[in-house]
Amino acid sequence: MAKKFTITLGRECGAGATHIAQTLSEELQIPYYDKDIFRMVSDRSGVLEEFFHVNNERPGNNLLYKFIKDLNPKDQKPSLGKDIVSPDNLFRFQSELIRELAENETCMIIGRCADYILKDYDHIVKIFVCGDSESKVHRMMRTFSLERNTAVERIRDTDKQRRKYYNYYTGKTWDAAANYDLCLNTGNMSIQQAAEVIKCYLREKEYID
Repeated sequence: MAKKFTITLGRECGAGATHIAQTLSEELQIPYYDKDIFRMVSDRSGVLEEFFHVNNERPGNNLLYKFIKDLNPKDQKPSLGKDIVSPDNLFRFQSELIRELAENETCMIIGRCADYILKDYDHIVKIFVCGDSESKVHRMMRTFSLERNTAVERIRDTDKQRRKYYNYYTGKTWDAAANYDLCLNTGNMSIQQAAEVIKCYLREKEYID
């Protein structure tokens, strides 16, 4: 590895971001973090892991975030008071861990506004993975053995929630290309091809040899 870096993977449901992370993890020998962040944060904070799962990528209810669009999570410390399990505070716990991961190791982080949380860091590669409707539906049907209607509904509901979550905490548009260094449409390429594109980008930026 030429130098330390962190890949953040924003993703549409069914676009294959987890499979891409798994492929890169094996080929580059670096870890990726998704919902295991909940266990890690739970161990550190003492908050039951179930609270993080229930609030997984769901916006909070603090009006301050809606009016102050440039509020940076790094300026907010988690509370140990009566609001310890509020969605906003759970987000702060996750943000704190994400920053520590980026500071201490080379890794990949899936979702959770990681690109925004780490926006002031200089070794971040921000990627967004999308796809056309048919390719995403077919991938969801294969991966989770779903009926077509169920896959369509899950994609719609999940992406709607992710969009609201990202907008709430960042004040930005979740799937806007300008937020990212690289956007990949997996409807036009395989998971392996997407991983190869990312590796080419990492080589160009001298993150890997």
